[in-house]
This record gives sequence, structure tokens and C-alpha cells, in this order.
Amino acid sequence: MLYANYHTHTKRCGHASGEDEDYVLEAIGAGYRYLGFSDHAMLPDFSEPYKRGDFSLFQGYVDSINRLKEKYKGQIEIFVGYEAEAFPCYYPFYKELLDNHVLDYMILGNHSAMTDDHKIYVRFSNITTASQLYLYRDLALNAIASGMFKVFAHPDFFMSSIRDFDSDCRKISKDIIEACIAYDVPLEVNVAGIRNGKKEIGSLRRWLYPTDDFFSLVSKYKAKCILGMDAHAPDQLSNEAAIFQAVEFVKKHNLLLVDKLDKIR
Repeated sequence: MLYANYHTHTKRCGHASGEDEDYVLEAIGAGYRYLGFSDHAMLPDFSEPYKRGDFSLFQGYVDSINRLKEKYKGQIEIFVGYEAEAFPCYYPFYKELLDNHVLDYMILGNHSAMTDDHKIYVRFSNITTASQLYLYRDLALNAIASGMFKVFAHPDFFMSSIRDFDSDCRKISKDIIEACIAYDVPLEVNVAGIRNGKKEIGSLRRWLYPTDDFFSLVSKYKAKCILGMDAHAPDQLSNEAAIFQAVEFVKKHNLLLVDKLDKIR
């Protein structure tokens, strides 16, 4: 039984469904005590349809979650956050939101790289060169060291298209894991990757993430982990089959699992 989830999206991102309150009611029914909304970061002066909501939706997002906090106080503790990328040009914006308590927390979703003039130039779901792999690492390390992120969501996202866990993959994984240990940032075992089923990657049929190779290293270094539902529909919060497989994955690798975040603000 899970009782906390900090990786929850809303329909504003363009690839999720359900009303905000539906997620809350589903979580209460499933026995959650803590629910964090972390929709894909809505960013000023940047548009990415079907991947994140337009910035014009941001205030409505915050207001909606804050209303639900009050409405369901005593039944479940609700937090408002972002799943945000390691975009250095937006770090001042992230910091302002956190410092002014507009957001309670952020989780790191390292999906892509951005130029200073807000152009995406690499998508880490399709890494084709070693330089892109090391860019993934460098951006992640910078984000972790910033102190702004409470969880590293799907930290092995870089393995989405990589066929072999080679020496470069091992090196960047080690660096990421050590940084998460140093800054006390749990590595997420992403339940959506399990829920979405196994795919053909080279000669292997596996989940895009979480991956055995990466989390074997996580286990070796005894880094903290946390389950993240990465819910894009309310009923995904109570998907027992995916949760069971995630728990079995944790047991298989003897991962050091934390069940909630102690310092959310």
C-alpha cells in the first residue's frame, strides 16, 4: 500500500485527463495520506503544446490545487509543485516560485536541453551520441546541486532508446547517483514506465524505465529511492498491478525506499 505520491499531472499538460479533484478523490479512496501535484512546468515565454501547459494556465493550476488543499484538509495533505527540467535559463524563475511559496516543491524531470533563448535542441528520450549522454548528466548534476529539486524523476530516462548499458552509461549513472546521495535527493522508481509496458529496445524487451542496470548501481551505492506514480489519469493512482510490479522491482534490487518526503517545503 502506498500512502504518498509526489508525481501527479493534470490535464493542463495536454497529455493527461481528469479534473484535479478527481485525482484527490482517487487518492483518498486508495488510502493515500499525501498527494503532490507536479504538473509539467508551465513556463513564461515558452510554448510546448501537448508536452506542457501554456503559462496562461499557471495561476489557475496553483489556485485549483490550493482550493483542494483547504477542501480536503484532515482527509489528505495536498501539495502544489512542478515537474521541471534542468533549464538553467529558468532557474531564477524556479527559485522565485519556491522562495515566495507559490510552489511547495519541485521534482526534476530531465527530458530535454534548452538554449538560453528558449529553444529545445536535444531530447533525451532519443540519445544518439555520447556527447548527448554527458549533457544529460551535466544538466542533472547542476540541477541536483541547485537544491531546488526534492526528487529526481525517472533518473534513467536517458535509457529510453539506448540499447546497451555501456561504460559511458555506467559512468554517468555513477555520477548522478553520487550527487543524489550528496544532496539527499531520492531517485524515483517511475511506476508509469512499468504501467506503460515493455518495449523492444535492441535485442531486449524491457521497460523504457526503470532499468535493471541503472538501479543495480543505485542498490550498490545504497542511495535513497522513492516510488512515483507519474499519474496522467486519476485511476492510475490506484493501478494495483503496476504498483505490485514496482514493489517487486524494489525488492529485486534491494533498494533503500523512502515512503514519503520529510521536508516538502
